[in-house]
Amino acid sequence: MKILFVNPPVIRYKNTSPENDQRLNSFLLKTKLRYRDHVLYNLLDILGVGKGMRYGVRAGSRWPWTQDNPIKALHYPFIMGYAASYLKESGYDVNIIDAIAEEEYSYDNFIGKVEKERADIVVVECSTPTIDIDLWMTKRISGFTHVALAGPHLTRKSEEIQSKYPHIKYLLKGEYIKSTLNMVRMKKNGIYESEAVTDLDSIPFPFRDYKSAINYYDPTMPTARPQLQIYGSKGCPFKCSFCMWPQTMYEGRVSLRRPEKVAQEIRECVERYGFKSIFFDDDTFNLGTQRISKLCEELAVIGLPWTMMGRLDCSPDWLYDKMVDCGCVGMRFGIETFNLKVLENVNKGIERKDFLKTLEYITNKHPQLMIHLTMMKDLPQQTEEMYRRDMEILKKLGYNTHNVYRSYQLSSCSPFPGTQLYNDLAEEMGEEFLADYSHYDGGQDTIMKAMNK
Repeated sequence: MKILFVNPPVIRYKNTSPENDQRLNSFLLKTKLRYRDHVLYNLLDILGVGKGMRYGVRAGSRWPWTQDNPIKALHYPFIMGYAASYLKESGYDVNIIDAIAEEEYSYDNFIGKVEKERADIVVVECSTPTIDIDLWMTKRISGFTHVALAGPHLTRKSEEIQSKYPHIKYLLKGEYIKSTLNMVRMKKNGIYESEAVTDLDSIPFPFRDYKSAINYYDPTMPTARPQLQIYGSKGCPFKCSFCMWPQTMYEGRVSLRRPEKVAQEIRECVERYGFKSIFFDDDTFNLGTQRISKLCEELAVIGLPWTMMGRLDCSPDWLYDKMVDCGCVGMRFGIETFNLKVLENVNKGIERKDFLKTLEYITNKHPQLMIHLTMMKDLPQQTEEMYRRDMEILKKLGYNTHNVYRSYQLSSCSPFPGTQLYNDLAEEMGEEFLADYSHYDGGQDTIMKAMNK
């Protein structure tokens, strides 16, 4: 029995659908996308070819978004990877097709690749801002095999989708590592509840034997390619009301991996695939001071440059210094805003309210360390004045969008279904008010902007 996991393309042109968007098949657009790193791309861009197109991400992204330029392989799809390896250990044939990582921009070409796999079940990971594309995709695929829909959007919307789209045979809520195995064993139509893995070291390392597995790369903190994206932990103990994956995928559960097992996975991946750097794409990397200290020692022995995603208020200054001494060349921190009142509104759970001093310390102490900050606008009760103040603080510290050593990104807050923020707004405004999922794209203004006004 073969199970295929897929991450379909995410391409939009205004309000058109994959089914009727002929612009995706135009000769000039195909030519432009084919020569992305060539002068021809810039020429066709100047001529307006592809103007109005949006390209996005889905699987592996904790904050789905789009932009007006094609996106390369950014996010390793961890839940897909772990689910595939979990099935493989049980004797099933598995594979992954990640269209975004393969830079596949044709829906028809993608579906052709899926059909050629001759899988018994195709698992499509969905997200809220792409759910229209995802449902259309499941309909096409159901014409030649059985389809399972999985991912964070189903945490709250599985019953609704089940009733409206009977061609979807299986619906996997939340984290689907274990439920995928239940599905293939039972083969019973319907909804499968999530069972979050609480000991990540007890299951096989994620599956990487597929076409685009070594393509994933984080450009915000560039290191040598190929770059290994890996979990040092899964989940986050904090209760940020807007944060999607800890609530919709992990049910609040956290798995802290043992440093020795992380080092083992890194060594095996380096030997097999030739990775030259490491990115810890955890929800919150720096959980547990002594655990991270021990992991740093393991990483120092391995000797590869590494980067991480963490929180400023979780570690003492000496541990950040040790990270740098042990090969860390880049740190990404989820800040959202420096306004403590707004952070309190979204249950950020600040452990040390002096986290700005920690940022100032790291910024001044390690000038050659790449630091990337994730900021957010349109948070609940966040005013324009508060937002401007955040930007002033960043400017004063030397952060901007084009300095690789001191950079930041700005996303739009979105109340994804299944989060506490969504539940609060649904109770206050009514769920019908939140039903237009085209306004959940973290790369554009979301429904929160209108509400804050």
